[in-house]
Amino acid sequence: MRGLWAELRRRNVVRMAVAYCALAWLLLQVAALLLPAFGIPGWVLRLLILLAALGFPFALLFAWGYAWTDAGVVREAPGAPEPAESPDAEPVAASIAVLPLVNMSSDREQDYFSDGLSEELLNLLAQVRDLHVAGRTSSFSFKGKPTTIGEIGRALNVANVLEGSVRKSGDRVRITAQLIRVRDDSHLWSQTYDRELTDIFAVQDEIAAAVVGALRLKLLPARQPSHAGHHVPSPEAYNHFLLGRQFLNRATLEGFNRAVGEYRKAVALEPGYAAALAGLALAEAYASDNTDTVEALQAGRARAAEAADRAVACDPRSGESHTARAVLRFAFEQDWSGGEADFGKALECSPGDVMARWQYSRLLAALGRLPEALAQARVATELDPLSAQAWEIASRYQIALGDFESAETSLRRALDIAPEHGRAPVGMGLLHLLRGDSAQAFAWYGRADNDAFRLCGQAMAAYLGGDAASARRMLDELIAEGAHTSAYQVGEGFAWCGQPDEAFAWLQRAIVQRDAGVQYLKYDPALRNLRGDPRYARLLQQVGLPA
Repeated sequence: MRGLWAELRRRNVVRMAVAYCALAWLLLQVAALLLPAFGIPGWVLRLLILLAALGFPFALLFAWGYAWTDAGVVREAPGAPEPAESPDAEPVAASIAVLPLVNMSSDREQDYFSDGLSEELLNLLAQVRDLHVAGRTSSFSFKGKPTTIGEIGRALNVANVLEGSVRKSGDRVRITAQLIRVRDDSHLWSQTYDRELTDIFAVQDEIAAAVVGALRLKLLPARQPSHAGHHVPSPEAYNHFLLGRQFLNRATLEGFNRAVGEYRKAVALEPGYAAALAGLALAEAYASDNTDTVEALQAGRARAAEAADRAVACDPRSGESHTARAVLRFAFEQDWSGGEADFGKALECSPGDVMARWQYSRLLAALGRLPEALAQARVATELDPLSAQAWEIASRYQIALGDFESAETSLRRALDIAPEHGRAPVGMGLLHLLRGDSAQAFAWYGRADNDAFRLCGQAMAAYLGGDAASARRMLDELIAEGAHTSAYQVGEGFAWCGQPDEAFAWLQRAIVQRDAGVQYLKYDPALRNLRGDPRYARLLQQVGLPA
């Protein structure tokens, strides 16, 4: 019943019911006063009452099936299941969290190795279609904390937890793993492996197979989680790969640059290493966004695209290779159909891949398919409930769909998880901008971790507050600092500030520069002043987006 009520609220059916009744009552009151004055017979009022009553269910059906957005009326899509709202919610039996393996080596710098093995196991299990696997961000949030298995299970809404330890010494490794049922803290399976480093992938396959067996999942041989058919690297190349992944996960400029270096070393040793090529593609793309010139940015993007194409060519059955190429295709090349095809293959290979889910939601939103985008983002928040990234992504579509209440809830959830999150304040700024609160919008945009978002947002807030001069000054500062990387934000700012000619000029420049912001062109609420201009439709047509 709670789920139905939540869905009625999400689709604005409750709001429609209240609004319809209030409007119908008002109109009937006016009719009751005016009709007798004009000598209109009483049966007309009775007919109006009947029509109002008959129209009520149709209004509710319309609210259930359609949503009003800045892009117009769009068909609603059923939402993904909501994350559990209370500790009493019963998780499905085939659900698991893979905790980071404890590094038992004498060298604490070996954490990257134990974390890397944990992530590899998580990714293997995410290939199993009928298994709910908690995302990396959520599982790794418990690292080093004195949390019980029961608390972890309730927080992540999983029935089972895989934990263990790693001791690496020279060319040998000892891995201990145990699968624990949350309900009664009982051990369903445990095993210790003493192996050479060259056997590390076989151990991962054995652990994944044991988990599947202990959970009594019946899989066809072709569906068993395994490295079979994928490139098995040497210990040296694998070491560089794990370091590259650790640096990439830091999501900082220094991290991206160091990730590029480690992934390049792995690929230099083994040119057919698809996983390293996929990581290199993303690291190159993200690092290029922080270069000083258009030429350097374009060169980095070209290297990223080449690495992604090589990754897919080396291993067409690799979900992470298809995800990397999909991101580059839609975000930087405006190749929407190519990106969608790659996401389809990525999710076929690894249906539990959280990053693939929320990245795919961005592509769907770019195409104007906001209800579908929100459904994918909700899957990501269900799989990774402690991921601030997933909640912030979901809020973007809720804002665009006009569901400000849900958007604020998602953004506050993101900030509760990660108070330092840099993009959630941008969402809060936009939310207050659309609500007409310039002071709150200005303050929230001031907490952004990116100068382009901060300057653009505060310029829009200043303009809303009546300070056009300050708005122009901040946009000029943004142009001086980041014309080659932030053309979209400049265009967005001019659009909000009522300067369409300059807005279209900068948005055109963003298209030419392959600015990642172009993905927001169709549904960005800050561009609402441009939507009635014929030039807006031509921009959409230019980049192949539906009008």
